[in-house]
Amino acid sequence: MGFNVGHTTFGFTMRVPDADVAAVDDLISSHAAWMQETHSLSGEEGKLHTLEYYVSKAAELNDMMDPSKGTTGNVVYTVSEVHKDDEHFGKHVELGQSWDRINEFFGLFETYSPLVTMAGRVTAKL
Repeated sequence: MGFNVGHTTFGFTMRVPDADVAAVDDLISSHAAWMQETHSLSGEEGKLHTLEYYVSKAAELNDMMDPSKGTTGNVVYTVSEVHKDDEHFGKHVELGQSWDRINEFFGLFETYSPLVTMAGRVTAKL
């Protein structure tokens, strides 16, 4: 089942200095592994049914209209999740409390002040 307009979203975008990328990559990889253990895109029995999960990253450009101007020395990360509804999102948040690195994950918010969408809605899709 894919996701549709109205489904519940969580996501954030943050700017990370190049010097911190290895540590953030490690934490993001750990989060993805935890998601694979506890969540399912297909509704697998015993796992929380999540509709979409992805992480992307890219070097931040000085001028996106002219990449030849180089990068800023930061990497931009985007983490996106789509859940069936508010109840499933709430269960995701509750389940997250048992992840052994949850405090480190919340530390990303304190350190990098990302833009966060908490319990948002899908408003358009192809």
